[in-house]
Amino acid sequence: GYQRNNRGDILISPTTGLPVNDPIFRIRGDRNPDFTLGTLNSFRYKNWNLSFLWDLKVGGDVFNGTHMFMTINGKSKQTADRMTPRVIQGVLQDGRENTANPTVNNIVITPYYNEQFYGSVAMPEEAYIEKDVNWFRLRDLSLSYMFTQKQTRLIKQIKTLSAFVTVNDLILITNYTGADPAVNGTTAGARGVGGFGFDYGSLATPISVNVGIRAGL
Repeated sequence: GYQRNNRGDILISPTTGLPVNDPIFRIRGDRNPDFTLGTLNSFRYKNWNLSFLWDLKVGGDVFNGTHMFMTINGKSKQTADRMTPRVIQGVLQDGRENTANPTVNNIVITPYYNEQFYGSVAMPEEAYIEKDVNWFRLRDLSLSYMFTQKQTRLIKQIKTLSAFVTVNDLILITNYTGADPAVNGTTAGARGVGGFGFDYGSLATPISVNVGIRAGL
């Protein structure tokens, strides 16, 4: 994170015009959601059955490491204006930062000519934490048809027969800027709370379609 004065203003180095990093480890975010909710619905009409599972998550922060690495390497949309001069909002760390009249930063820098601008100096990891990430997704959608005994009378070995089509992760509505907020930066072998909420190049959950037949003998 950044060092700040007593009023919460970001401290700027008088020599570089870049923010001053905070060397102290502090709590920067909370990955835990405020609440989650899942609802399973099923509707039947004659031999047809439609069921679907909605999944809702409200709150919880996500560290977008994918965005960070893309920005550092000049691949994100955020770096498209790197030739534009700018002044970082904050106050100079000149000894007056905690007075009633701190020195407002007026040092102009151009990111293209300053390799530290998109690095850990001007944009530490805290800058890539997305707060209060929500999602509303359709986890599963299934449509099935149960054949009648009259329709299956020619197949004597089968007592029941149905056909189905299932679609997974068809709809995702979220305020997260990455591919998918349901991310985990570690494997299943990680101890403790694991790495949920850490996005390191994670791909979005693919939409999958399954078609099949169920038979009861």
